[in-house]
Amino acid sequence: MNPIIGILSALAASTAISAAVIRVPEDYSAIQAGIDAAAPGDTVLVGSGVWAGWLNFRGKDITLESSDGPEVTTIDGGESPSAVAIFSGETTDAVLRGFTIIGQGSGTLHEGVTQGAGIYILNSSPTIEDCIVRDCSAMMGGGISIWHGDPVLRNVIVRNNWASIDGGGMRIHHLSSPVLEECEFLDNGADVYGGALAYGNDSDGIHEECIFDGNSAGIRGGGISKTCDCSDARISNSTLCNNFPDHVLGTWDDLGGNTVCAICSNDVTADGVVDVNDVLAIIAAWGGCVCVEDINGDSAVDVDDLLAVLGSYGPCP
Repeated sequence: MNPIIGILSALAASTAISAAVIRVPEDYSAIQAGIDAAAPGDTVLVGSGVWAGWLNFRGKDITLESSDGPEVTTIDGGESPSAVAIFSGETTDAVLRGFTIIGQGSGTLHEGVTQGAGIYILNSSPTIEDCIVRDCSAMMGGGISIWHGDPVLRNVIVRNNWASIDGGGMRIHHLSSPVLEECEFLDNGADVYGGALAYGNDSDGIHEECIFDGNSAGIRGGGISKTCDCSDARISNSTLCNNFPDHVLGTWDDLGGNTVCAICSNDVTADGVVDVNDVLAIIAAWGGCVCVEDINGDSAVDVDDLLAVLGSYGPCP
């Protein structure tokens, strides 16, 4: 046998032997205790039930997985800032799979803003699969906050989360480039921008076969908010419907195969028709403004917003 092949085979066998499965509650009574005992490459396998949150991966590329799925396995963050925190340089080999994640806390404080009451990601790029994130709230990214990370999310349902500023379901911020595959954003809300999802500060995302339905924002971007050209949302084979007052604030890359339901996003007065009342509302709000009259989300009500209203004059679809 080639000696190099022999060495590689021995290393592979050694790695396979060293990887362990740590069971909760059989081996440890709490999930965090199982994480603390795990080594990179190990799996922490969690039985059904409701488990205490404020979990920290401790920088380990491990798999944290439920044995019976999210319908019967919940991580409850309680009053802690975030139910799950991943912020120590974890890579996509750090996997969170098969949980419902809820939290009554206000999110983790970062740069003066609370974020990610469900999942808080900072300087890390984990893989999150087959999870439900629901009933969480924070100032930004009520359900999930991604700050300077490139995580992969697959088959994640983000439902009924709220942000008092931006990104009810999720906030993508500061040089982040996540990939979202077959994710659903349902019935999330934000007081300002991005009911389902808000972009900020040089971040790019890929959205494949995702659903944005029933989300709302107090100002604009009921589905997705992208308020500067420094970020980009690439969307393919996805569905955007029933978001209020609009599906997307800002430009986005339509990569094809998308279903975008008709909506009357320029009906400022919400009376079912774009008419002189909307024109008058634009004129009355003229100037610097974070308001529904700022149709293009550039923090100013000006001729561009007026032209948008005039361009969609008539009954709403």
